[in-house]
Parts: sequence; structure tokens; C-alpha cells
Amino acid sequence: MPAERRTRALRAVGRGAVALAAAIVCTAAVAAAVIVPWPEHRAEPESVVVAPVESRQQRVCPGPLLELAEDAGAATTASSFGSADLVTATFPADIEVDEVPIDAPDDDEADVDRGPVAIEVEPTAAEIGMLAGAQSQRAQQETLAGLAVAACREPAAESWLVGGSTALGRTTLVLLANPAEVAATVDLRIYGEAGPIDAPAGLGLVVPAGTQRVVSLAGLAPDLAAPVVRVTSSGGRIAATLQQSAIDGLVPAGVELIAPAASPADQVRIPGVVVAEAGGVASDEDHLDGDAFPALRLLAPGADDVDATVSVVPEHGAARTSIEVTLLAGEAIDVPLGELSPGAYSIDLVADGPVVAAARSSIAPGEEEDEAGDFAWFPATTALIGDLAVAVPDVAAPVLHLAAPGREDVHAVVATRGAEREITVPGGGAIAVTVSPGDELVLRGVDGLFASVSSIGARMLSSFAIEPPGPVDAPIRVYPR
Repeated sequence: MPAERRTRALRAVGRGAVALAAAIVCTAAVAAAVIVPWPEHRAEPESVVVAPVESRQQRVCPGPLLELAEDAGAATTASSFGSADLVTATFPADIEVDEVPIDAPDDDEADVDRGPVAIEVEPTAAEIGMLAGAQSQRAQQETLAGLAVAACREPAAESWLVGGSTALGRTTLVLLANPAEVAATVDLRIYGEAGPIDAPAGLGLVVPAGTQRVVSLAGLAPDLAAPVVRVTSSGGRIAATLQQSAIDGLVPAGVELIAPAASPADQVRIPGVVVAEAGGVASDEDHLDGDAFPALRLLAPGADDVDATVSVVPEHGAARTSIEVTLLAGEAIDVPLGELSPGAYSIDLVADGPVVAAARSSIAPGEEEDEAGDFAWFPATTALIGDLAVAVPDVAAPVLHLAAPGREDVHAVVATRGAEREITVPGGGAIAVTVSPGDELVLRGVDGLFASVSSIGARMLSSFAIEPPGPVDAPIRVYPR
């Protein structure tokens, strides 16, 4: 072979070898890239952590009971007729509690009887949940009598008031307290036994800063046997309460302050429903004829009908009873709880859609002319979180009720200023703990439990739910644009 041709051939072989080697190197590099992680580089967006200024712990007490004027020309004018007794509880005990009066221009006697009040402590003075208040008042008027107790509660942007009546002989007032420094605009949306009520006068109500406004429910929705009121506010948050009173003929049949029920949910718990007298109405009887029997008011506020199972569980360990009920969307209903023996009961409800609920029981007026009756409402409650303080009103025979929804027993502590009691709440059951009038309690280890306080005695009956504190002010991360 000529030398020139051999040289070209060798060059071609060399170039092929180089190409093959390059291909091998590239293949190895790709394989290594698959197997070996590449160095990571992540660009974090700029952000700033903002810690909100801690706010004062605050609870709002609804103030004294009100009665409407007998003069037909001023039938919507409300007047108090005495002062409510207030008990506060803080831990540690030496924390200074400020009582901030709330103006009550709709109460002609507010200057004399002291209207609603907000109780407050400094942000760093007490841990969240360690401020509580409760009030009580006994009414013995010619047309209004009974016992009303109420817990001082945190204001909220939305509340569900389940209770009351505007039927013959029944009066219900909506108390709207705004403890904030700005005015609040409030909408009252009312549901009844026939569905939502068209009440435009209940929309766009302005509640000035530091003021309580009183609205007669009958002026918005007359002749309702089973009202439910949804209260929403913008601007300031509102502490909403119902006051219901009743009279049968010429004899007072009771009075009650009704706090908001737990928000709509498909599982509902009501602890400590006290039945003072034996009797009741079977669940398949006419539930809209009167209100002198133990009953459960229910509303499915959504767009769909809801099927629910109601369980009535005695605190003393007897067998539970169950009631099946179908709730039509937007229609409130009073479901009789059957014939019950005197005692305390826990009510559990499981549904296939969201429901709001509250129970009612009563003491019928006596045969004697001066033997007035009374009734109580027991709103659905929210599960407790963490340790919290409880103020016991200065009333006869107060009782703390605790219910455990799960299967496991719950071991907790009920502490007073001078002693501690270890208690066990059986899974799926409830217990009653006797406390003293005016006690300042701390509940520990009660996560997941549901609780209330009741009082019964001298033909008087009342109750209030114990609620966990609202969300804690927490730092938030802001991403500037």
C-alpha cells in the first residue's frame, strides 16, 4: 500500500477512536448525573416575620335582665330591674382585672343597675384561658321571674343563637354588645320552623363602639315557636346573647340568658342538660305544641337535608336512648327528648351534614298563685383545649358537668384556691362535680372534654356552657411583592 494511503487510513482510525472515547465519556457523565445529585440552589423569596401586638384578654358579660315597657306606646323600650352579680376568676389570683362599662342606651335604668361590662387583663398578666367571669340574677317581677346565669364570653365575628320564642306569652330580645373601639355593622339572619325569614330590618344594624344594642326578635319575626338567629358582624366583633322570658296566663314561667351555640358541625355535644321534673313528650308527638317539655332545637343551615341520630346519655350511667330525625334544610325544629326522669343528661348528635343545636328543659308553674316556673337552655359546646379558668356564679347548688365523647377515660384535675380534686370522666359518658357558689376553678387535663355549669333550686333553673379560649395572637410570615 502506498505510504500516503496508509497514513490516511491511520488518521481515520485515530479519529474513530477519539470519537468512541468521547462517546464513552459523555455516556458516563450522563449516567453519573442521574446517579449523583446535582448541587441544589433554591432562591427563597424575601419575607418578614411580623409579631402582632399582644391584645388584652377580654370577656364580655351581658348585664342585667331587661323587661319591655307595659305601655303600648313604648312597647319596645327596655328597662333593667336590678343588677347582675358578677364573679371573676384569674390565675394567678393577684392579677388585676379591669371592668370596663359598656354603654346601654336602650336600657332606661342602666345608670342605676349597671349595664353590660367587659372584663380585661393585660396581655402578659395571665396565660391564655386564665381569665373567666360569670354573672347571675334572680328575677321576681310580677310578669318576669326565674334565675338567669351567664358566662362572660369573647366577642366573635359570627354567632349562632339557638333558642328563644316569639309565640304568645314568650318574649325574646337579642343583646348585641360591641366592646371594640370601632363601630360594628351587624346582620341578623333568622330561621324558623318554616325556613329562613325575610327580615330586612335585621340587616345592617350599626352597633357603636363600646355600646350594647337591644333588638326585639318579635319585631323582626313574630309568632316563631323555634327561632335560630345567625349573627354576623363586620368592623368590631360582637358578644351576642338572647334573653327569653315566658308567662303562662298571669304566672311567670321563667327567664334565661342564652349564649351562642357551637358553630355548625356534623358532631354535636351538649353536656349537663338538667331535667328538674319527671315527664316529657314522646319524640313522635307534635313538637310544636307548647314548650313545657325537654326538647332539642336543631337546624341544618346548609342547602341539603340532613339525617341525624340523637343519643340521650344519663350522667348516672343508665342506658342511653336514641332518636332518629331528618332535618329539612333551613327549617328549625324542636325535637322532644322523650319521657325522662329527673337528673342530668349528656346529648350526643351525629349527622351527615352540619347542624346547630341547643336543648331546653323547664319547671312548670305551681298550683299556687305565687309559684312561678322557670326554664333553661343548654347550647351545644366546643371541645376544651388546654388548661382554663372557670368562674362559678353565686347561686344555689352549682354543678360542673364534664362529658367525654371518645371511648377512652379522661383523667383530669379540678382545682380551687385551696384544694385539687382528681377526677375521671368515663369514655362515652359524663360526670357531675359539685362546686361551691362563687368558686374560682382551674380545669387541667381536660383536652377534648365538653363542659357546662348548672344551678337548680327553689323552683329556679339555669345553665351556661364552658368554652375554650379563642385563637392566640401568633406571629405570621409576610411575603412583600
